[in-house]
Amino acid sequence: MTDHTDFEELEQIPWASLAAQTPDPRARYLSIAALAVVLLAAAAWLTLRGGGAPAAAALPATTTTTTTAPAAVPATVAETTTTEPVVYSEADLMSIDIGDEERLAVAQAEWLVRDYLTVDGDPVVADRIGALLPDVERDDTGTYVEWAKAFAVTSGEPGHYRVEVVYRILSETEAGFVRQPAAALAVDLSIDVDGTARLEVPPEEIPVPVLEGLEG
Repeated sequence: MTDHTDFEELEQIPWASLAAQTPDPRARYLSIAALAVVLLAAAAWLTLRGGGAPAAAALPATTTTTTTAPAAVPATVAETTTTEPVVYSEADLMSIDIGDEERLAVAQAEWLVRDYLTVDGDPVVADRIGALLPDVERDDTGTYVEWAKAFAVTSGEPGHYRVEVVYRILSETEAGFVRQPAAALAVDLSIDVDGTARLEVPPEEIPVPVLEGLEG
């Protein structure tokens, strides 16, 4: 009798109640999903507030580390730029080399002789000689300078030169042009420090240098 009673009590165990007390796995999944949503929302809020992703926040530290080494470059540049600039006087800038000054005097003298002895009706040449030598009258006979070459240069004082030029001209005649004997002129002029040449006196006739022939 007792065994039967115990058996019936076991038969009436509330299995449905025990099953209801077992945790539902779906509730766990819902909790995990809710937590994930909360974490994502928090990450998004932090991103918007900080102006960038959390990974980007580490960039300033990296930049600071890479820029510490080149910090010594300005000091090196400063050392190379501390050299005082070279100051040139106006006389240094305006000065002309003696050799260049002499060559300029020779060029001006040869040019003057060519224009001075050329009479071909060209108004450009006539106007130039008229401006350089306004009180000098020239022959109207047509003449052309075949060649003109400086053969001597002397300087009595700095900036003043006497250039001796030998030349040959062709004179116009009724029969045509005739080659004249060689002649020479001396041109006295000055050269300023800026290279400006000035004629001091009218050209002067001088003896022609002599070339002797072979002996015997």
